[in-house]
Amino acid sequence: MKVLIIRTRYLGDTILLVPLIREIQQFDRNARITVILNEGTGYPLERFPGVEILSLARGSALARSASFLSLMGHVRSLRPDLLLDLTVSDRSRWLTRISRAGKTGAAGEAADLARGPWEVRLPIDLNWGPDSVVAMHGALLCALGIPLAGITEKAYFPDPLWRERARGWIRERELDMVPLLFLHPGGRHWFKRWPPDRFARLADLWLKKREGAVVVAGTGAERTLVDSVLSGVSGGRIYPLIGASVGLLDGLIRRSTLFVGNDSGPLHMADAAHVPLVGLFGSTLPKVWGPISSPRREVVFHQKDCSPCHHTGCSLGSANCLASLSVEEVFSRMEALL
Repeated sequence: MKVLIIRTRYLGDTILLVPLIREIQQFDRNARITVILNEGTGYPLERFPGVEILSLARGSALARSASFLSLMGHVRSLRPDLLLDLTVSDRSRWLTRISRAGKTGAAGEAADLARGPWEVRLPIDLNWGPDSVVAMHGALLCALGIPLAGITEKAYFPDPLWRERARGWIRERELDMVPLLFLHPGGRHWFKRWPPDRFARLADLWLKKREGAVVVAGTGAERTLVDSVLSGVSGGRIYPLIGASVGLLDGLIRRSTLFVGNDSGPLHMADAAHVPLVGLFGSTLPKVWGPISSPRREVVFHQKDCSPCHHTGCSLGSANCLASLSVEEVFSRMEALL
């Protein structure tokens, strides 16, 4: 069976595809699965047996257009037996039309599904659920005639080279025998981020009570955010990790004693690696987007009347959903995992 999955979103969304891929392979061990992803989000699937990645380039309009034209050629020649559109965009509609797939299905917001070429359309609410994203993916597969085994495991296959480089990073700083806290204060939108001063206070507590070390990670665009956390820590073994490759990020998360972060890609990386973790949620619901794989996981979430939300403005100011999470509560959840 040849299967094409379209999911041009973000790193965390790629990780959330893993249970779906495992379900397909459980049904057909020889399935050939092609996944269309945004450039830079493919790391979790790069070493997954039976999976081929096609990337849609980012960058200039010319680069994106050229990439899409090339992608159309690949899809036209693929002739999949089954196509799952989990993006539901203008481009994914075009890819579905030219695919000549034996069977097609899409899962997305009802309004987005109103126009499109899919045979099976599954309206889902990515804000309210009521199920997890993983369950909603499975529901589409089931609607297309593939029975489910109930797989929720998100574990993927890390790159051994990056695992070794992460070990080297740890050795260089003499952290091999030190309890290591990995903090990720970032997130795609500001309203998905716990305040940086609280991450700093959390780091202080870890350094004093656990006599450990702390890594604070962020993208190159989040340098100021990482610096804000570091500036609020009184001293101790704390290390910035800014603009690191996805492979090194993955390797260092796997070496950590505990992970604490907002709803974003690194949280799902920690979940997939079964690292003890505390997820911080506010504008998104943990039952939809939360961790599901790590046997030691905690979620801190105080739902407001206005959550979940997906807007870029918030009228609650310092009383917003993430600001309502105290350092003491988060640290107590951390201690419960150790």
